[in-house]
Amino acid sequence: MYTNIMPILRCPHCGAEFELVEGQTENEEVIEGKLVCKKGHSFSVHDGILDFNSREQEGLNSWNEYYKDESYDELDRELDARDTQTQRKNKSDFLAGIVEEAKKLDSGYLLDVASGRGLLLRELLKNMDASVRILAADLSFPVLKYDRIKFKKDFPNIRANYIACDATRLPIKNNSLDMVCTFAGFANMMDLMEDGIKDAARVLKPGAPLINSTVYMDENAPGAQRVIRFLKDNDMACAEKMFIRRELLAMHRKYFMTVREKIVYEGIAENVEVDLIPCAGEWFANAVIVAQ
Repeated sequence: MYTNIMPILRCPHCGAEFELVEGQTENEEVIEGKLVCKKGHSFSVHDGILDFNSREQEGLNSWNEYYKDESYDELDRELDARDTQTQRKNKSDFLAGIVEEAKKLDSGYLLDVASGRGLLLRELLKNMDASVRILAADLSFPVLKYDRIKFKKDFPNIRANYIACDATRLPIKNNSLDMVCTFAGFANMMDLMEDGIKDAARVLKPGAPLINSTVYMDENAPGAQRVIRFLKDNDMACAEKMFIRRELLAMHRKYFMTVREKIVYEGIAENVEVDLIPCAGEWFANAVIVAQ
């Protein structure tokens, strides 16, 4: 953790400001330490990660479970190998579509929500102006720990901050960020997606953009109907809004003045082993939504 994010942090319990009361630094980065708010709530910095004690969603993208059996590098290679050539190109084009919007920011704070294995984070670190202060947030401390290690090696001169936290209750002050973006991170929140979008609107400065990337599907198609039943059976009713275009656009319009979208790709989905959507053999579209 770098102290340049201290002015924008707030306690997720009470909203009070933090003070760094102890810390072990290395090349100006706090590696081990503790933040305490004015009302006494404390949180730790471990291995350079600011840890707000978040817990991963059970049964959904649980990196703790993945990493029990495989190393970080082995898992990266395994997941990448599952994609077909077409899927790799679609993913690359999708990321490029997000970065195209993100590069419009020339300075300030940029937050990557639900950064996961760092697919978008890598592209941001590679492409953003040096005066942009990049933050990565994810529920999973282990995946952020790995991201920090690999990206410090690949981008040694960039001071990225990593925050293990719940993105529906970001430990960030109101009207503090200049951009929030995500690579399908809100969709992965399932039935909590709207809470994430609402909190992104809270932490953004007036007029600052949320760049959300999502997958649209035909809600009446057989595969989509199976997904809807699965979500309801697992107590995530209404989570299907994550892939229904009209629902998702309406959700953004609740919290932002203007909403525009760009379809990056549309076609028929191939089989995807690790993702719930899109559904093999059915129409889908990759879309970038910009809300301000």
